[in-house]
Amino acid sequence: MNILILTPDRVGSTLLQRVTTVYANMNEPADKLTINLHELTNGIVSYKNEKFNRTVLGKKHDKWGYWQSLEQVVDCLSTHDHDKISRLAHYHIKSRGDSLSDQLSFYQYLNDNFFIIACRRQNVFEHALSWGIVAESKKLNVYSHAEKFDVMKDIHTNGINIHPDAFNRSLQQYQDYIEWVDRHFLVNAYYEYERDLPNLENFILGLNPFKGVQSPLRWEDKFDISWADWNRMHYLLSLVPFDYLFTDEEKEFMKTNIDLYSSCRVFIQDLVQDGIMVSGIPIKLHTLNEKAKIVSNVTQCLENYNKWVRLAPPSVPAVTYSPTILEETSQMEQLSWHKTVDQTNASLFGNTLPDFKLLKSDLQQLPYKFKPNNS
Repeated sequence: MNILILTPDRVGSTLLQRVTTVYANMNEPADKLTINLHELTNGIVSYKNEKFNRTVLGKKHDKWGYWQSLEQVVDCLSTHDHDKISRLAHYHIKSRGDSLSDQLSFYQYLNDNFFIIACRRQNVFEHALSWGIVAESKKLNVYSHAEKFDVMKDIHTNGINIHPDAFNRSLQQYQDYIEWVDRHFLVNAYYEYERDLPNLENFILGLNPFKGVQSPLRWEDKFDISWADWNRMHYLLSLVPFDYLFTDEEKEFMKTNIDLYSSCRVFIQDLVQDGIMVSGIPIKLHTLNEKAKIVSNVTQCLENYNKWVRLAPPSVPAVTYSPTILEETSQMEQLSWHKTVDQTNASLFGNTLPDFKLLKSDLQQLPYKFKPNNS
Protein backbone atom coordinates (compact mmCIF):
# COMPACT_ATOMS: atom_id res chain seq x y z
CA MET A 1 0.00 0.00 0.00
CA ASN A 2 1.37 3.39 -1.03
CA ILE A 3 -0.34 6.12 0.99
CA LEU A 4 0.32 9.86 0.74
CA ILE A 5 -1.00 12.27 3.37
CA LEU A 6 -1.41 15.92 2.34
CA THR A 7 -1.10 18.39 5.19
CA PRO A 8 -0.79 22.04 6.25
CA ASP A 9 0.48 20.63 9.60
CA ARG A 10 -1.25 21.05 12.98
CA VAL A 11 -4.01 18.74 11.72
CA GLY A 12 -2.88 15.40 13.16
CA SER A 13 -1.02 14.30 10.03
CA THR A 14 2.08 12.99 11.82
CA LEU A 15 -0.09 10.95 14.16
CA LEU A 16 -2.05 9.63 11.18
CA GLN A 17 0.98 8.49 9.20
CA ARG A 18 2.70 6.86 12.20
CA VAL A 19 -0.40 4.99 13.38
CA THR A 20 -1.26 3.92 9.83
CA THR A 21 2.27 2.52 9.53
CA VAL A 22 1.83 0.51 12.73
CA TYR A 23 -1.43 -1.00 11.44
CA ALA A 24 0.20 -1.78 8.09
CA ASN A 25 3.07 -3.62 9.75
CA MET A 26 0.67 -5.47 12.06
CA ASN A 27 -1.42 -6.72 9.15
CA GLU A 28 0.87 -7.24 6.17
CA PRO A 29 2.22 -10.70 5.20
CA ALA A 30 5.86 -11.58 5.87
CA ASP A 31 6.93 -10.87 2.29
CA LYS A 32 5.59 -7.29 2.38
CA LEU A 33 7.32 -4.25 3.86
CA THR A 34 5.81 -0.83 4.52
CA ILE A 35 8.07 2.08 5.50
CA ASN A 36 7.00 5.52 6.71
CA LEU A 37 9.20 8.14 5.02
CA HIS A 38 7.64 11.15 6.77
CA GLU A 39 8.06 14.20 4.46
CA LEU A 40 8.83 13.37 0.82
CA THR A 41 10.53 16.60 -0.21
CA ASN A 42 13.17 17.25 2.46
CA GLY A 43 15.51 14.36 1.87
CA ILE A 44 14.98 10.63 1.39
CA VAL A 45 17.87 8.22 0.85
CA SER A 46 18.42 4.70 -0.41
CA TYR A 47 20.40 2.41 1.90
CA LYS A 48 20.98 -1.25 2.75
CA ASN A 49 18.77 -2.19 5.70
CA GLU A 50 20.50 -4.96 7.63
CA LYS A 51 17.34 -5.98 9.47
CA PHE A 52 15.51 -6.82 6.25
CA ASN A 53 18.61 -7.56 4.12
CA ARG A 54 17.41 -5.36 1.29
CA THR A 55 17.83 -1.87 -0.10
CA VAL A 56 15.12 0.47 1.13
CA LEU A 57 14.25 4.15 1.39
CA GLY A 58 14.49 6.08 4.62
CA LYS A 59 15.64 9.21 6.41
CA LYS A 60 19.16 9.87 7.63
CA HIS A 61 19.86 12.60 10.19
CA ASP A 62 22.60 14.19 8.07
CA LYS A 63 20.51 14.13 4.88
CA TRP A 64 17.54 16.30 5.78
CA GLY A 65 17.00 19.34 3.57
CA TYR A 66 16.10 20.41 0.06
CA TRP A 67 19.07 18.81 -1.68
CA GLN A 68 17.03 16.64 -4.07
CA SER A 69 15.11 17.77 -7.11
CA LEU A 70 11.51 16.58 -7.35
CA GLU A 71 12.61 14.42 -10.27
CA GLN A 72 15.16 12.74 -8.02
CA VAL A 73 12.48 12.14 -5.39
CA VAL A 74 10.32 10.43 -8.02
CA ASP A 75 13.29 8.33 -9.11
CA CYS A 76 13.82 7.15 -5.53
CA LEU A 77 10.17 6.27 -5.09
CA SER A 78 9.85 4.46 -8.41
CA THR A 79 13.01 2.32 -8.05
CA HIS A 80 12.23 0.80 -4.64
CA ASP A 81 9.51 -1.83 -4.56
CA HIS A 82 8.53 -1.73 -0.88
CA ASP A 83 5.36 0.10 0.13
CA LYS A 84 5.58 3.67 1.35
CA ILE A 85 3.51 5.80 3.69
CA SER A 86 4.49 9.43 3.53
CA ARG A 87 3.26 12.98 3.67
CA LEU A 88 3.55 16.10 1.56
CA ALA A 89 3.37 19.40 3.44
CA HIS A 90 2.28 22.43 1.47
CA TYR A 91 4.72 24.72 3.27
CA HIS A 92 7.65 22.53 2.18
CA ILE A 93 6.58 22.84 -1.45
CA LYS A 94 6.39 26.62 -1.08
CA SER A 95 9.77 26.80 0.65
CA ARG A 96 11.52 24.69 -2.01
CA GLY A 97 10.69 27.04 -4.87
CA ASP A 98 10.54 24.39 -7.62
CA SER A 99 9.28 25.46 -11.03
CA LEU A 100 5.58 24.95 -11.71
CA SER A 101 6.45 22.48 -14.46
CA ASP A 102 8.47 20.35 -12.04
CA GLN A 103 5.71 20.55 -9.45
CA LEU A 104 3.04 19.43 -11.92
CA SER A 105 5.10 16.43 -13.02
CA PHE A 106 5.64 15.51 -9.36
CA TYR A 107 1.95 15.82 -8.54
CA GLN A 108 1.05 13.64 -11.53
CA TYR A 109 3.36 10.87 -10.32
CA LEU A 110 1.82 11.04 -6.85
CA ASN A 111 -1.72 10.98 -8.22
CA ASP A 112 -0.88 7.94 -10.35
CA ASN A 113 0.91 5.92 -7.67
CA PHE A 114 -0.48 6.78 -4.22
CA PHE A 115 -3.72 6.51 -2.31
CA ILE A 116 -4.07 10.15 -1.29
CA ILE A 117 -5.52 11.38 2.01
CA ALA A 118 -6.05 15.11 2.50
CA CYS A 119 -6.07 16.34 6.11
CA ARG A 120 -8.46 19.05 7.19
CA ARG A 121 -9.76 20.71 10.34
CA GLN A 122 -13.27 21.77 11.07
CA ASN A 123 -12.05 24.02 13.89
CA VAL A 124 -9.65 26.19 11.93
CA PHE A 125 -9.62 28.62 14.86
CA GLU A 126 -7.90 26.01 17.02
CA HIS A 127 -5.59 25.16 14.10
CA ALA A 128 -4.36 28.77 14.05
CA LEU A 129 -3.94 28.79 17.85
CA SER A 130 -1.75 25.70 17.50
CA TRP A 131 0.49 27.44 14.98
CA GLY A 132 0.81 30.38 17.37
CA ILE A 133 2.07 28.04 20.09
CA VAL A 134 4.47 26.34 17.64
CA ALA A 135 5.94 29.74 16.76
CA GLU A 136 6.83 30.13 20.43
CA SER A 137 7.91 26.55 21.21
CA LYS A 138 9.81 25.97 17.93
CA LYS A 139 8.56 22.37 17.99
CA LEU A 140 5.92 20.79 15.77
CA ASN A 141 5.72 17.55 17.74
CA VAL A 142 7.13 15.87 20.84
CA TYR A 143 7.63 12.15 21.31
CA SER A 144 8.48 11.68 24.99
CA HIS A 145 7.00 12.98 28.22
CA ALA A 146 10.31 14.58 29.22
CA GLU A 147 10.59 16.32 25.84
CA LYS A 148 7.10 17.78 26.21
CA PHE A 149 7.98 19.18 29.62
CA ASP A 150 11.24 20.69 28.40
CA VAL A 151 9.55 22.30 25.39
CA MET A 152 6.39 23.53 27.10
CA LYS A 153 7.20 24.26 30.74
CA ASP A 154 7.91 28.00 30.27
CA ILE A 155 4.96 28.41 27.91
CA HIS A 156 2.64 26.79 30.44
CA THR A 157 4.00 28.99 33.23
CA ASN A 158 4.11 32.33 31.43
CA GLY A 159 1.55 32.00 28.65
CA ILE A 160 1.91 33.63 25.24
CA ASN A 161 0.36 36.41 23.20
CA ILE A 162 -0.24 35.66 19.50
CA HIS A 163 0.26 38.72 17.32
CA PRO A 164 -2.81 39.37 15.14
CA ASP A 165 -0.75 39.39 11.94
CA ALA A 166 0.81 36.04 12.81
CA PHE A 167 -2.62 34.58 13.62
CA ASN A 168 -4.08 35.87 10.36
CA ARG A 169 -1.10 34.46 8.45
CA SER A 170 -1.84 30.98 9.81
CA LEU A 171 -5.45 31.30 8.64
CA GLN A 172 -4.33 32.40 5.17
CA GLN A 173 -1.88 29.50 4.96
CA TYR A 174 -4.70 27.09 5.70
CA GLN A 175 -6.81 28.64 2.94
CA ASP A 176 -3.85 28.38 0.53
CA TYR A 177 -3.45 24.71 1.46
CA ILE A 178 -7.11 23.89 0.75
CA GLU A 179 -6.88 25.58 -2.64
CA TRP A 180 -3.59 23.77 -3.43
CA VAL A 181 -5.17 20.38 -2.68
CA ASP A 182 -8.25 21.11 -4.79
CA ARG A 183 -6.13 22.36 -7.67
CA HIS A 184 -3.59 19.54 -7.95
CA PHE A 185 -4.67 16.26 -6.34
CA LEU A 186 -7.09 13.41 -6.88
CA VAL A 187 -8.00 12.85 -3.26
CA ASN A 188 -9.16 9.37 -2.24
CA ALA A 189 -10.12 10.17 1.36
CA TYR A 190 -10.39 13.17 3.66
CA TYR A 191 -9.16 13.00 7.24
CA GLU A 192 -11.00 15.59 9.32
CA TYR A 193 -9.38 15.91 12.73
CA GLU A 194 -12.50 16.53 14.80
CA ARG A 195 -14.53 13.82 13.08
CA ASP A 196 -11.91 11.10 12.57
CA LEU A 197 -9.47 11.35 15.49
CA PRO A 198 -11.98 9.93 18.02
CA ASN A 199 -12.42 6.93 15.68
CA LEU A 200 -8.90 6.76 14.26
CA GLU A 201 -8.67 2.98 14.21
CA ASN A 202 -11.91 2.62 12.24
CA PHE A 203 -10.83 5.40 9.88
CA ILE A 204 -7.52 3.68 9.08
CA LEU A 205 -8.84 0.14 8.77
CA GLY A 206 -11.70 1.44 6.61
CA LEU A 207 -9.33 2.89 4.02
CA ASN A 208 -9.28 1.14 0.64
CA PRO A 209 -5.65 -0.05 1.01
CA PHE A 210 -6.77 -2.15 3.99
CA LYS A 211 -9.82 -3.63 2.24
CA GLY A 212 -7.85 -6.67 1.10
CA VAL A 213 -6.87 -7.62 4.65
CA GLN A 214 -9.05 -10.42 5.97
CA SER A 215 -10.10 -9.77 9.58
CA PRO A 216 -7.45 -7.08 10.19
CA LEU A 217 -5.77 -6.97 13.57
CA ARG A 218 -6.87 -4.12 15.78
CA TRP A 219 -4.69 -2.40 18.36
CA GLU A 220 -6.21 -4.39 21.19
CA ASP A 221 -5.69 -7.68 19.32
CA LYS A 222 -1.97 -6.98 19.21
CA PHE A 223 -1.31 -5.13 22.45
CA ASP A 224 -4.21 -6.06 24.81
CA ILE A 225 -5.09 -2.38 25.12
CA SER A 226 -7.35 -0.44 22.77
CA TRP A 227 -5.93 2.33 20.61
CA ALA A 228 -8.11 4.90 22.41
CA ASP A 229 -6.88 3.81 25.84
CA TRP A 230 -3.26 3.65 24.69
CA ASN A 231 -3.38 7.15 23.24
CA ARG A 232 -5.09 8.47 26.36
CA MET A 233 -2.25 6.97 28.41
CA HIS A 234 0.25 8.63 26.06
CA TYR A 235 -1.32 12.02 26.83
CA LEU A 236 -2.02 11.61 30.56
CA LEU A 237 1.50 10.43 31.35
CA SER A 238 2.88 13.53 29.62
CA LEU A 239 1.12 15.62 32.29
CA VAL A 240 3.02 14.00 35.17
CA PRO A 241 6.09 16.30 34.93
CA PHE A 242 3.76 19.31 35.09
CA ASP A 243 2.46 18.18 38.53
CA TYR A 244 -1.02 17.80 37.13
CA LEU A 245 -3.63 16.89 39.76
CA PHE A 246 -5.11 13.64 38.50
CA THR A 247 -8.57 12.44 39.46
CA ASP A 248 -9.06 9.09 41.15
CA GLU A 249 -10.35 7.69 37.85
CA GLU A 250 -7.23 8.84 36.02
CA LYS A 251 -4.93 7.40 38.68
CA GLU A 252 -6.67 4.02 38.52
CA PHE A 253 -6.71 4.12 34.71
CA MET A 254 -2.95 4.73 34.54
CA LYS A 255 -2.19 2.12 37.19
CA THR A 256 -4.25 -0.49 35.32
CA ASN A 257 -2.77 0.21 31.88
CA ILE A 258 0.84 1.25 32.47
CA ASP A 259 2.39 -2.15 31.68
CA LEU A 260 0.39 -2.64 28.49
CA TYR A 261 1.15 0.91 27.42
CA SER A 262 4.86 0.40 27.99
CA SER A 263 5.11 -2.90 26.12
CA CYS A 264 3.39 -1.29 23.14
CA ARG A 265 5.89 1.57 23.22
CA VAL A 266 8.69 -0.99 23.04
CA PHE A 267 7.11 -2.44 19.87
CA ILE A 268 6.86 1.05 18.36
CA GLN A 269 10.46 1.85 19.30
CA ASP A 270 11.55 -1.35 17.56
CA LEU A 271 9.86 -0.10 14.37
CA VAL A 272 11.89 3.11 14.65
CA GLN A 273 15.16 1.23 15.23
CA ASP A 274 14.41 -1.08 12.30
CA GLY A 275 14.00 1.89 9.93
CA ILE A 276 10.22 1.46 9.54
CA MET A 277 9.46 4.88 11.06
CA VAL A 278 11.43 8.08 11.59
CA SER A 279 10.08 8.54 15.11
CA GLY A 280 7.51 7.16 17.51
CA ILE A 281 3.92 8.32 17.83
CA PRO A 282 3.62 12.01 18.76
CA ILE A 283 2.05 12.98 22.07
CA LYS A 284 -0.97 15.25 22.15
CA LEU A 285 0.35 18.65 23.11
CA HIS A 286 -2.74 20.51 24.28
CA THR A 287 -6.50 20.31 24.43
CA LEU A 288 -8.49 23.33 23.32
CA ASN A 289 -9.04 24.13 26.99
CA GLU A 290 -5.28 24.14 27.59
CA LYS A 291 -4.62 26.30 24.55
CA ALA A 292 -7.16 28.86 25.75
CA LYS A 293 -5.34 29.07 29.08
CA ILE A 294 -1.96 29.48 27.38
CA VAL A 295 -2.96 32.17 24.86
CA SER A 296 -3.63 35.37 26.77
CA ASN A 297 -5.35 37.15 23.87
CA VAL A 298 -7.57 34.24 22.85
CA THR A 299 -10.64 36.51 22.65
CA GLN A 300 -8.92 38.81 20.16
CA CYS A 301 -7.90 35.75 18.15
CA LEU A 302 -11.52 34.60 18.04
CA GLU A 303 -12.67 37.99 16.80
CA ASN A 304 -10.05 37.93 14.04
CA TYR A 305 -10.97 34.36 13.13
CA ASN A 306 -14.66 35.18 12.70
CA LYS A 307 -13.71 38.09 10.41
CA TRP A 308 -11.59 35.73 8.32
CA VAL A 309 -14.40 33.18 7.97
CA ARG A 310 -16.69 35.89 6.60
CA LEU A 311 -14.17 36.70 3.88
CA ALA A 312 -13.00 33.15 3.11
CA PRO A 313 -14.21 31.56 -0.15
CA PRO A 314 -16.89 28.84 0.00
CA SER A 315 -14.27 26.22 -0.89
CA VAL A 316 -12.69 26.61 2.56
CA PRO A 317 -14.66 24.50 5.07
CA ALA A 318 -14.71 26.74 8.14
CA VAL A 319 -17.46 27.94 10.45
CA THR A 320 -17.80 30.81 12.87
CA TYR A 321 -17.73 30.24 16.62
CA SER A 322 -19.24 32.00 19.58
CA PRO A 323 -17.55 31.77 22.99
CA THR A 324 -20.42 29.55 24.14
CA ILE A 325 -19.91 27.06 21.31
CA LEU A 326 -16.18 26.94 21.92
CA GLU A 327 -16.73 26.32 25.62
CA GLU A 328 -19.05 23.43 24.78
CA THR A 329 -16.54 22.06 22.27
CA SER A 330 -13.77 22.35 24.83
CA GLN A 331 -15.81 20.51 27.45
CA MET A 332 -16.61 17.66 25.07
CA GLU A 333 -12.94 17.22 24.28
CA GLN A 334 -12.10 17.46 27.98
CA LEU A 335 -14.47 14.58 28.66
CA SER A 336 -12.79 12.40 26.06
CA TRP A 337 -9.34 12.78 27.64
CA HIS A 338 -10.11 13.32 31.34
CA LYS A 339 -13.63 11.88 31.75
CA THR A 340 -14.57 15.05 33.61
CA VAL A 341 -15.17 18.71 32.78
CA ASP A 342 -12.78 21.47 33.82
CA GLN A 343 -15.09 24.09 35.31
CA THR A 344 -12.32 26.70 35.27
CA ASN A 345 -12.75 27.27 31.54
CA ALA A 346 -16.20 28.83 31.89
CA SER A 347 -15.08 32.23 30.59
CA LEU A 348 -11.85 31.45 28.74
CA PHE A 349 -13.25 32.36 25.34
CA GLY A 350 -15.25 35.41 26.31
CA ASN A 351 -13.60 37.10 29.25
CA THR A 352 -13.16 40.47 27.53
CA LEU A 353 -15.85 40.96 24.92
CA PRO A 354 -19.50 39.83 24.98
CA ASP A 355 -20.73 37.25 22.47
CA PHE A 356 -22.57 39.76 20.32
CA LYS A 357 -19.46 41.85 19.73
CA LEU A 358 -17.37 38.84 18.77
CA LEU A 359 -20.00 37.55 16.39
CA LYS A 360 -20.61 40.98 14.95
CA SER A 361 -17.39 40.55 13.00
CA ASP A 362 -19.14 37.82 10.99
CA LEU A 363 -22.03 40.02 9.86
CA GLN A 364 -22.35 40.98 6.24
CA GLN A 365 -22.71 44.72 5.77
CA LEU A 366 -26.36 44.37 4.80
CA PRO A 367 -29.49 45.89 6.35
CA TYR A 368 -30.94 42.71 7.84
CA LYS A 369 -31.42 41.59 11.39
CA PHE A 370 -28.40 40.29 13.32
CA LYS A 371 -28.35 36.50 13.05
CA PRO A 372 -25.16 34.71 14.08
CA ASN A 373 -24.17 31.75 11.94
CA ASN A 374 -23.45 28.84 14.27
CA SER A 375 -24.70 26.11 11.98
